Amino acid sequence: MKDARQAEAWYLITIASVVAAAIILQFMIWSLWHEEITNHSQTATWYWRVQLGIAVLIVAGGFIGYCPGVRVVFTGSSIRVTQGRRSVELNMDSVIDYSVISALRYYRKWNGRVESYMTHIPEDVLLVHGEQEVIAIGVDAHAHALLVAALNRFDGTEVTESNAV
Repeated sequence: MKDARQAEAWYLITIASVVAAAIILQFMIWSLWHEEITNHSQTATWYWRVQLGIAVLIVAGGFIGYCPGVRVVFTGSSIRVTQGRRSVELNMDSVIDYSVISALRYYRKWNGRVESYMTHIPEDVLLVHGEQEVIAIGVDAHAHALLVAALNRFDGTEVTESNAV
């Protein structure tokens, strides 16, 4: 899906629905075959193995929604932001300003107008304003503080790397 928030919402709805369906299925199987399950040890073993298998599949399926980490690298004259296969490089001489704004403000004003590099929906978003483009970096607050500190002390010769997950 093009919209990351919509994709994440559908992912959460799907996982919740699968969990609810598994619980309902477990109760239905128990209500129909509880005497066989309690009276036959082999049937009970299969019943518990199926439940364990379903639980493992749900947990394993939960990792399908993995969001790749955001990697920010400061080099001699640029800042490179990478997430998965996507990457952008911005010349530090063209950086006009940067600011940390709330995610709500970002989604109301900036979403769709800038190139975004986000982990799961963050609390705050770091906007790096260049002369021709704006980059949005959405990671946790601690990583934002490290990035802002690196932007503040960047002098063109330092090489700093920040892995924000």
